[in-house]
Amino acid sequence: KELFIGWRESLSAIPTINQLQERANNFREEELKKCTRKLANSNLSDKELEAVERLSRGIVNKLLHGPMAHLRKSESVEQKQAAVKELSSMFRLEDDDTPNGRSRRR
Repeated sequence: KELFIGWRESLSAIPTINQLQERANNFREEELKKCTRKLANSNLSDKELEAVERLSRGIVNKLLHGPMAHLRKSESVEQKQAAVKELSSMFRLEDDDTPNGRSRRR
């Protein structure tokens, strides 16, 4: 029974993990677009542009590894809830922001 409860509570972190990955990827894509526009005149090959793309993905993955590991290693329900709340606040996951950080207030 405790194992099931622990498993069920671990699922509560999935939406936060997904939001964090999506937000980071949106930032990455926006910055990559800016970069490739600037690099368009430098005659980079498709292979070189793909290397820039892989580089950006690698940086994002490395930056997210620590927060994700922290979220996954939280043992108690209370620790996991606190970690979810901390990450949501830290990365402003609840804000209705565009990737460039400007709010889309109506």
